[in-house]
Amino acid sequence: MAILIGLLLIIIGIILYKYIVLRNEMREFSDYIDDAIDGNLEITKFDEKELSKIKSKLIKFLYASQVKEMKINTEKNKTKDLIADISHQTKTPITNLSLYISLLEDNPKDEYIEIIKYELDKLKFLIDTLVKSSRLESDIIVLQKNPANLKDLVREVLEEFKALLREKDIKITLKDEDLIFDLDERWLKEAIHNLVDNAIKYSPNSTNINISVYKSYLNYNLDIENKCIDLSEETLPKIFERFYRGRNSVYKDGLGLGLFIAREIIEKHGGNIKASLKENKIKFSVDFPL
Repeated sequence: MAILIGLLLIIIGIILYKYIVLRNEMREFSDYIDDAIDGNLEITKFDEKELSKIKSKLIKFLYASQVKEMKINTEKNKTKDLIADISHQTKTPITNLSLYISLLEDNPKDEYIEIIKYELDKLKFLIDTLVKSSRLESDIIVLQKNPANLKDLVREVLEEFKALLREKDIKITLKDEDLIFDLDERWLKEAIHNLVDNAIKYSPNSTNINISVYKSYLNYNLDIENKCIDLSEETLPKIFERFYRGRNSVYKDGLGLGLFIAREIIEKHGGNIKASLKENKIKFSVDFPL
C-alpha cells in the first residue's frame, strides 16, 4: 500500500510539474503575442526543450508579419514624401505658366511664348527627375550589369560638357586607366554626369577640375575634385540629401537631386561615395569593390 501511495504521489508530482511548466510557457506565449499586438515584438532564440515547434513557428510568423508591416509603412511614407515634394517643387513653374498664359491672352508676345516654353521644359525636367529619384529609392529599377570600361564612361560624359567648359574657361585634368568590371552603363553614366555637372556648376570660372580613374588594392576608384566656396564641414554630410541646396546655389539652376541620384545609383552598384573638403576644394571619392 505504501508503495502504491508513493507511486501515486510521484505521478501527481510529475503532472503538477508539467502543468506548472505548461502554464509558464502559455503565460510567456501570451505576453509575446501582447508585445506583437503593441508593435514591440523582438525575435529571440528558441529553446526547443521549452517551446513547442508550433509555438516557435507561430512566433516567427508574427515577427515576419511585423517586418512586412514595417516595410509597407516605410513605402507609404516614401510615397507621401514624394507627393509632398512634387507638390512643393511644381508650384512655382505652374504658377509662372498660368501667369504668362494669361498675359499671352491679353497681349500676344513672342517673349511670353519663349518663357512658357522654358517653364514647360523646366517642369518636365523636374517631374522626370523626381520620378527617377523615387524609382531608385523604391528599388523599382533593376540594374542590367555587363562588363564595361569605367574610363570610357567618364570620357563620354566629359564630351557632353565641352561647350559649358569652354564657356566657364574650366580645364579638366584627367588621369585614367582601363577599369573593366560589371556595371549598368546607362545608370552609372547618369551618376557620373551628375557628379561632373555639380563640379562644373560650383567651380569658379577659369579654374581646374581634377578627375582620376584608377585601381587601388581593394577597389575601382573615381575621384572628382574642384574648387568650391561657401561650403563648410558642418554642411558636407547634407549634400547627398534629396533637395538639399547650399547657400552658394541660390542663383544656380538645379533641384538639389543630382547628388542624391548619384549616390543611389552608386550604392545600387555595391559602391560607396563620400565627400571631403581640403583647402577650399571639394573631392568626391567613389569606389566599387573588386
